[in-house]
Amino acid sequence: MHFSPQLPFDFSVSEKSTFSNFLVSEKNAELVKLLENIDTFNEHLAFIWGNSGVGKSHLLQALCHEHEYEVNDGDEGESKDAEPQKLHCLYLPMQKIKLFGPEVFNSLHHMDVICIDDFDFITGDKEWEESLFEFFNRSREEGVKLLVSAKNPPRGVSFSLPDLASRMSWGVIYQLFELNDDEKLSALDRRAREKHMPMNNEVLQYIYMRHSRDLQSLLSVLDKLDQLSLAEKRRLTIPFIKQVMGW
Repeated sequence: MHFSPQLPFDFSVSEKSTFSNFLVSEKNAELVKLLENIDTFNEHLAFIWGNSGVGKSHLLQALCHEHEYEVNDGDEGESKDAEPQKLHCLYLPMQKIKLFGPEVFNSLHHMDVICIDDFDFITGDKEWEESLFEFFNRSREEGVKLLVSAKNPPRGVSFSLPDLASRMSWGVIYQLFELNDDEKLSALDRRAREKHMPMNNEVLQYIYMRHSRDLQSLLSVLDKLDQLSLAEKRRLTIPFIKQVMGW
C-alpha cells in the first residue's frame, strides 16, 4: 500500500512521544516489543487498555512517529534502498475525531495501521459504533491493522452494538500497567537529564511527594519548572519550587 492521503483529520503526533523515551517496565515489555515490530504483527487487532496516564497515547503516537516519512515524488527507488519501507500509519484521537462525525471511517481502508486512541469517547453511541463495525470488517478484508486504546478491556466497555463488542474481543488484548514508584522516579530523573536540568534526588523526591502520581502530570510539572527556572535564571531548589508552584 503506497497511497498516502492528505486527510483533514490527520492529526500530527507529538515529537516527544517516541519508543526511546518510554520507560519500559517488565510488565509492559511484551506490548512495547509488539508495537516496535508492528510490521511482523500477524493479527488484525490489538486492544490496549489501562488507566489514564499510563502511556497509551504515548505508545500509539510513538508507533506513528516511528513510521513518519516525507513523500518523495523524485527518485522513489533510491529512497527504498536507503531505508526499510515505512508503513502508512494514522493516529485518530477519538476525543477530537468525534467532531468530524462517524463518516471518518468510510475511506481509511488504504492505510496499513490505524491507531484509534480513547476508544471510550465513541462507545455507547450507536451511529459511531455501526460505522466502526463496518470499518472493522472492511479493514480486516484489506489487511489493515487496528490498534485500539481504552480505559477498560472489551468486556468492561459499555457497547450499544453487540456485534462490535464481539469484534473487539477477536484480537489480542493487552493491559498497559502503571509504573511503580521507583520506575516513575527513574522516568522523572531521565526527563530532567534530557532537559539538562540539574536536580538531585532530594528535589526529585519532593516533586514526587507533592504532586499527583500520574506520570504524565509529573512530567508536565518538570516541563513547567524548566521554563520557570530559565525565565528566573534560578536553579531548581526546593525553596524555589515551593515558591513557583505554591506548595
